[in-house]
Amino acid sequence: MQRILLAVSGLNPQVITETLYCLHMEGRAVDAIHIITTRPGKDSVLTGLLDSGKGKFYQFCDEYELAASSVDFHPDNIHVPQNTKGQELDDILSQEDNEALLELSLRLTANLTSDDRSAVYFLVAGGRKTMTSCLSFAAQIYGRKQDRIYHVLVSPEFEGHREFWYPPIESRLLKLHDKNGEPFYKETRYASMQLISIPFLSLRKHLPDCLLAGPDVPGALMAQLVREKERFFILSLAGKTVAYGSLQMDNKPAHLALLACFAEIRLHNSDALPQDPADCPSWFLGLEEFFTQQERITALYETIRGTNAGGMSDTGITNLNAENFRSYMSRVNQSLRTAFGPAGEQLAIQPWGKRPSTRYGIRIEKNRLRLNHE
Repeated sequence: MQRILLAVSGLNPQVITETLYCLHMEGRAVDAIHIITTRPGKDSVLTGLLDSGKGKFYQFCDEYELAASSVDFHPDNIHVPQNTKGQELDDILSQEDNEALLELSLRLTANLTSDDRSAVYFLVAGGRKTMTSCLSFAAQIYGRKQDRIYHVLVSPEFEGHREFWYPPIESRLLKLHDKNGEPFYKETRYASMQLISIPFLSLRKHLPDCLLAGPDVPGALMAQLVREKERFFILSLAGKTVAYGSLQMDNKPAHLALLACFAEIRLHNSDALPQDPADCPSWFLGLEEFFTQQERITALYETIRGTNAGGMSDTGITNLNAENFRSYMSRVNQSLRTAFGPAGEQLAIQPWGKRPSTRYGIRIEKNRLRLNHE
């Protein structure tokens, strides 16, 4: 599936490389980059990110051994709203400017989401608030379940720093300033960066074909509750996702590997759920028994991540123990509850019994679970 980054950016295009770094660390390389900005913002992107093949985008790719030539990112992918005279806008300062921005956001989004073989990542971390609002609105109108709205969070002391575009492999010492403007020095290895996925309600299924075919701004939409007769949990290793009906969530490779191992254990057991909820299902395992699955968990992780796990931390998913297992379990379960609400409990990793005899598994009927390796 082709992954497209569609971002809004102002005069600090560092958010683009910061986001690319976060996506790379999650094993989500992008195939194309499109940026919505103003005329001065376009100049910043051209000089900062591209610079005729010498910009920070190319430096990032070289440093992390990525093929810049395989990414569709060139000056034609920088989009600037225009006024009624066809002139590129210097800023978004009026209602007319905002309407031009919204029209551009909708047009690009409608076009980029027209191919079911693509996934669009909407980055709303840059530019004015009105720019992020317009792109978020466009995502809600035309977005699909495989699309995402992202915001990138960067340590305040590094955010917007003209010399910080992403954490370099070899840490650098930068001169920073505290909230009082006093200078201090800090190495880039201390920079904290997080890619936040923002949930959104897609209205695409409720739009008539005429609105899907073009960038028209809907005058009014009535969001209706999507009713589905049956819903299944579908774990996709290749997509790094868990889907429940029309809802879908991204997963960190380590979290999905753990959940996928429990899913395999459940799918290999044909027993039905006990009629009494207080009874332990037959496929629940004690920790020592589950830890014998470590080789399989590592293999699942490598499949999901797409790389060999050699050199991984000896306290991570490739070397589980009682302490880090419970930490992973807690994070997996919290993600399921956040994405799917009460329904997520069906797929949550649940304990049964008291320590030290506690057993663990997922309490779900086999026919409501799918595990896709492709």
